[in-house]
Amino acid sequence: MTGRLLIGYSHYIIYKEMKESERAENNVDAKVIIAAVLETLEMNAPAFSKATGIAYQRIYDLQRGRTKKFNPGVVNMIIAAFPQIRKEFLYTGDGAVLSSNVPADLIPNPLDFDMQNTLAKSMALQNELLEKSERLAQKERELHEKEVELLRKEYELQLREAKLGMPIKEERRDAV
Repeated sequence: MTGRLLIGYSHYIIYKEMKESERAENNVDAKVIIAAVLETLEMNAPAFSKATGIAYQRIYDLQRGRTKKFNPGVVNMIIAAFPQIRKEFLYTGDGAVLSSNVPADLIPNPLDFDMQNTLAKSMALQNELLEKSERLAQKERELHEKEVELLRKEYELQLREAKLGMPIKEERRDAV
């Protein structure tokens, strides 16, 4: 018996009515499935790992056949990142990789993910630079205040020496 399940982005995926664990047990060769998914999305494993949040090692293990089937947690992470991928395909390898019910504008672009990461890193670096610039400006103000204080003390010393009738040294004359 088949049913319908509403999965993110308001589209339907037809699936067999069985528990997630049962689907995982009936799974076929994950190596073939992950290869088809990556080819369809035109992505490599590291980019797919970043886009889905799945550890690269898990993707690598699927590609090498060390992991024989997709578990529900991995499937859900893939579907969350790429709702156009059919859940049934990930479990069984049957049918098309992509659902035909997903509007094109809802399909995430893997390049957008990389651009978002780059932008986030750039913003973080910019914030760090701003903080360092503010600390540097504060240090410059503190140094300027110390310099003014030293010049004031040197001037007071010259006044005391003049009262005592001591000659002003050449190096001090240049400083004032």
